[in-house]
Amino acid sequence: MIGILFRRLFTQVSGNFRLRTRCRLILLMAVVALLGVWSASPALAASSSQARDHRLILNPISIAPGPEMSLPEPDDGSLPGSMSHDESLGLLLPDLRTLPPYDLEIVTLPDGSRELRLSNTIWNSGAGPLELEGEFNSETRKTRVVQHVFGQADTQFDRLVGEFIWHAGHDHWHFEEFSIYELWTLSPSGGLDELVSSSGKLSYCVIDTDIIDSEHEGFSPLKRYRGCGHTLQGLSVGWGDTYKSFLDGQSIQLGAVRDGYYALKSTANPEGILLEANYQNNTALIYLDIRGEEVELLDLDEYFERRCQESEGLIAPEVFCEV
Repeated sequence: MIGILFRRLFTQVSGNFRLRTRCRLILLMAVVALLGVWSASPALAASSSQARDHRLILNPISIAPGPEMSLPEPDDGSLPGSMSHDESLGLLLPDLRTLPPYDLEIVTLPDGSRELRLSNTIWNSGAGPLELEGEFNSETRKTRVVQHVFGQADTQFDRLVGEFIWHAGHDHWHFEEFSIYELWTLSPSGGLDELVSSSGKLSYCVIDTDIIDSEHEGFSPLKRYRGCGHTLQGLSVGWGDTYKSFLDGQSIQLGAVRDGYYALKSTANPEGILLEANYQNNTALIYLDIRGEEVELLDLDEYFERRCQESEGLIAPEVFCEV
């Protein structure tokens, strides 16, 4: 009877959790719990699918989050108190997204330390532009930044969001805290485990550099935001702002980072300072295999397969592989 239950259990689970690699991840404690549920629920015992030779996960485990990382929605204080509910629904908000980092390279510096360099693109997939206007204050000698938010009925309201600062390395003006890059270790289940290095919050010159989605509603082929001055910056609908890997700030210090598997996370608008339509799609996540001065891009299946091969069938005390 137990053997039958095991076969049916494997058949049911294999139909729901398919992965390309031949490795099988099995959580031992979940087997006991699921067998108890199986015996109590006749409906679960009915399965017509055939068991196949691929990894089985007997209990959903925490997989590293993808681009849909959570950021808090703006509270009511993000909108002017005089704005009605109907007016707020008619706003043409930007929607910032991060493309997966690319042009990855590990560079050894003259002092012998290493850094991971990367190119990064943030683009606007929203209904309206991200428009940032600088206002110089002669008393404080600072340039505060106002975000212009537009509405469908030719309306506009302004929101103070930060400052433009002079970036000596790039020799032009930047908007503060626009992005952040983070390097994380991975848990046996592929989730983010420990933050080992970070770029800190980075400033950007926010301008239109690359067309990302020319089919997006509201897209215009004309660049509206071109210069890195302290009066006007922004991102038009369907356009992206790309920072190449050779630019100052496009790196993460590796320091004492050991060889192994990591996740590189890039997030736009990390503190939710800018008002936008969706804060759940601001992050891109990629998986890396770092060995000395070499870095290789992996997908999650390749991570599991390599961990299984290297561990000789045992990734962690509660997780083992079956080939």
